[in-house]
Amino acid sequence: MPYSRLLFIYSPLCNIRKQDKLRLLTLIFISIILTSCNGQVSTVKDTTVDLSQGKLTYSVSGEGTNSSWELEILFNKNNAIIKEEYARGAGRKYVYDKKSNEILGLISDAAWIGIEKDKYFIYYTPKELIQDALSSNYGDTIMNKTQEFKDILGYKCQKSIIKHGNQVTVEVWTTDKIKPGIIYPWTPLVYENIALEYEIKILGKTDRKYVIQTISDDKIDDKYFEHNIPDEYYLIVPASIFSIDSMWTKDYEENNFNSFTYPYYNDGRQSTIRLLQTGLNKIVQTNSNEKISINFFVNKDGTVSDIEVSINYKESDERIEKIKSFVKSLNEWTPAKVKGKPVKSKVTIFG
Repeated sequence: MPYSRLLFIYSPLCNIRKQDKLRLLTLIFISIILTSCNGQVSTVKDTTVDLSQGKLTYSVSGEGTNSSWELEILFNKNNAIIKEEYARGAGRKYVYDKKSNEILGLISDAAWIGIEKDKYFIYYTPKELIQDALSSNYGDTIMNKTQEFKDILGYKCQKSIIKHGNQVTVEVWTTDKIKPGIIYPWTPLVYENIALEYEIKILGKTDRKYVIQTISDDKIDDKYFEHNIPDEYYLIVPASIFSIDSMWTKDYEENNFNSFTYPYYNDGRQSTIRLLQTGLNKIVQTNSNEKISINFFVNKDGTVSDIEVSINYKESDERIEKIKSFVKSLNEWTPAKVKGKPVKSKVTIFG
């Protein structure tokens, strides 16, 4: 800071007590420092050394966001967590076990007035998570590095421009010295070189902008990376698991995750499907043109609850109560489990 500016600040303080003067000067200097770097803080002393564990937080702004939005990343050599917080209590948390290559996704949908928000979880591989996030395709992706550089919290960052077709342009400032070891599209974690600033523009308008706020190199306790499921979250069971409609069963894939198992009745998936088909055929001919949709929860103790049924997309059919009674009678399920512990799950059946 120029000496003249210091004198300008100091001169009105001459008649203030020494103790109060020091306190006021301290507050002024802190204010100047925070203002000069927009509140950005880093505890990393040597930014020339690769950072393989720590914590990053980003502010998020843009179309439809507000000041409460934030992205947080915790990481070490074996694990990582991506946590996004949105408005009205909505958010997503991804817990990534790098050794098993399994990602636990805890999803919390937004709560509207008078409506309780939904909380559920899904397991992904990194490939599945990327495909899910990029399910809206804007066209071919082209990335060009520029020769522009700037310092962000001590890290030398290079500017790149990414184009997704003719609609989406992304401007990123990346460093190769921070190694979270994860990829998550539409955030600063898209590429191997993490971005400390990341701005997405759709048709020229800023849809989302991430700006790094804190970088910490503190050691992260392994307990933060455990795959614990809060009681209010339930597992989504894909419709292909127990549906008796061949259109859905053709998409069935064997569960190859080590971290969790789906619920089942009797001896497993096939016996569950046979039981459902036999029971439902006594009420509705499932091989006819009539369409059945059933949703229900399998609780931790194996009981079922919150049964919803429609026939031919209607909820007024007199056979619906019979189907509900049949499903309710199946109260001896083996519940879904995560790391060997029972969890609540939501089953969807199409017939």
